[in-house]
Amino acid sequence: MDDSPAWTRKGGTVEPSDRAAVAKATFQTPDPAEGPRFELRDATTDLIYHAKSFDDMVVKADRVGALRFTAIDAQGQRSFVHKADGAWQRPPWLEPAEPARDRDATAAQNKAASKGSAKVVPLTPVAPAVQADAVVARIDAEAERGALVVRLEAALNERYVIKRAMVSIGDKPVGQTEYRFRGDTSRVAFTESTFRLATDTNSPSVARSMVDVAEARDWKALRVSGHEEFRRMVWFEASLRGVRTIGYEPLPSDMAWLRSEREARQVNRIEPTARTASPAATGKASARGSGSRKTVLAAIEAVLVAQRVPEKRREAIMTAAAENLAKRIAAGEVHKVKVYDKGAPQQQPVVRPAPEQQRARERTAHVR
Repeated sequence: MDDSPAWTRKGGTVEPSDRAAVAKATFQTPDPAEGPRFELRDATTDLIYHAKSFDDMVVKADRVGALRFTAIDAQGQRSFVHKADGAWQRPPWLEPAEPARDRDATAAQNKAASKGSAKVVPLTPVAPAVQADAVVARIDAEAERGALVVRLEAALNERYVIKRAMVSIGDKPVGQTEYRFRGDTSRVAFTESTFRLATDTNSPSVARSMVDVAEARDWKALRVSGHEEFRRMVWFEASLRGVRTIGYEPLPSDMAWLRSEREARQVNRIEPTARTASPAATGKASARGSGSRKTVLAAIEAVLVAQRVPEKRREAIMTAAAENLAKRIAAGEVHKVKVYDKGAPQQQPVVRPAPEQQRARERTAHVR
């Protein structure tokens, strides 16, 4: 058994800072009974919006300019709701029950309308602007959250072979889930339980993946323990995503590293990528990736795994590389890693034919 202090051992643990809130959200809050609900897929953003209220979905559909959305009844049957002549048509099963006290007034209106050609159509009340903005903001937040979870889960499945816990309560796994390296399934990268993520390595990619899992589980703040380098990497990844971390006090060099990476990511978001531009216009040919420390370390680790470097030797190399890069980034140096896309069309240099000097001389001689 290793009796050394926890902060000297490699790897560490990541836990939610508020375990009670996670426990309540996971186990104590019962799932609401499935009832009528509505979905709208926005082709421009590839987001799926959900709403429990017909009026809420109408507000969102009008905002995005949609002409139809999907209605799902209590039995799970799907049907389309269309917008015709500027009005949304309610599905038959959603028609509200008419109050008895209003029945006589409605009958009198219909009788009066039957004398002419007009037909009285009840209109859906329009929500105030402030209320409509709140509805749209809530629906957008839920859609973006759902899309984020899907992206994180897909990325984790690409990087690891995930062995889920055998015991579950409902759809909530109880026990330990293992994330194994795809390149070497005999090695466990890290484990996950209800309130804890744990690893015995200081790998930057593993630390990043553990923060991915925490973000997918919607842990609002993290409590990290273990080796100093591991705690530093978790703090860095969580800080980039705006998640508060307890258990590591950043140094001035860490704050400079964080500012540098945030600026790099902001530039990468703003700068457009013109796929049709020439290498001379873009300044690089088929280059992908950023110059971030994370990209550099991930590339180094991928090379070491591909060359089957022993685990202890690989961890020592990665630790030394992480410390070296942190010092160089704090000094203001920039690192670039170019990852070439083999599927991209090759840019062949244009060969221009040389002018035929001999014919020019013959032509000149003929003129004389």
